[in-house]
Amino acid sequence: MKIEIATTNDIPELMELHDRAFFAIAAEVDWLDAPGLKESLEQACEDFPKYMTLKMLSDDGKIVGSVRGRVEDGSLYIGRLMVLPECQGRGYGKILFREIQKRMPHNRAWLFTCGEVQRIVSFYEREGFRTFNTERFENGHTWISMEKK
Repeated sequence: MKIEIATTNDIPELMELHDRAFFAIAAEVDWLDAPGLKESLEQACEDFPKYMTLKMLSDDGKIVGSVRGRVEDGSLYIGRLMVLPECQGRGYGKILFREIQKRMPHNRAWLFTCGEVQRIVSFYEREGFRTFNTERFENGHTWISMEKK
């Protein structure tokens, strides 16, 4: 596996990865209208330059995982950590998660995630992140914000 910085040419494949990775999780918790779940190509192209996006490539050059980050005032926002469902459980997410933190100097890192998927929350906790805010939606679902100082 190889990790590279993604380019605008990767946006369509990243969107496909996003859909495959996140729709499976959304279906698991019955939250198919979760914020950020659906994005147009136009929105993706507009947002892309605001972040450093890393992609993990298989030996045949296919994107199997990705993560993005942005530093503002020393605070690294980490988003869209995603791995193809058939490639999960192999440590790829952990490698990407650590790599984005290594490549983007920061004093604090933070992220948000769905509070109902305990294996994901536990992953971030094992990586040293702690919950600092919980937002409950009218439908009963929760977003949690997590940070590591």
